Amino acid sequence: MAKSNGATFHQIGEVCQITGLTPRTLHYYDEIGLLVPSERLAGGQRLYTAADLKRIEEIKELKGLLGLSLSDIKRLLDADDARTRHLEAAETAVDPAARRRELERALDITVAQWKSVQEKVAQLTAFKRKLERQVRSLRRMVAAPGRGNGLIQRVGAQR
Repeated sequence: MAKSNGATFHQIGEVCQITGLTPRTLHYYDEIGLLVPSERLAGGQRLYTAADLKRIEEIKELKGLLGLSLSDIKRLLDADDARTRHLEAAETAVDPAARRRELERALDITVAQWKSVQEKVAQLTAFKRKLERQVRSLRRMVAAPGRGNGLIQRVGAQR
């Protein structure tokens, strides 16, 4: 852990211990712009702040909870950052029209995120229903075993 201008920085090894991620994963996140370290030393060594660690936890949560791809996660987190910028601009705006524009932009971003999550939930719900149908079908077959012919078609047809 290093300190500079009052901020605490973590080296990549510390970040790996804290988060459970590998250096390769952190380098990849940096490469695709998902998590760009807050600081770099002259030799290119990456340094991470508490805000970076928080972003890593958000990435892990979105990936684990919703099963989102890294590009989807990047899009959502970038939208969070943009919304925060618009809200900060709205807070400091003197002109009521400018304040309203910034709030509308923040709202538009949030609505787009909400729709994206709703689409993912709908997909997961449809998959859940398919699995429920297959479970019911298999339970019936277990309860009344008969011939094996056509099992794959009968269970697989529950789509």
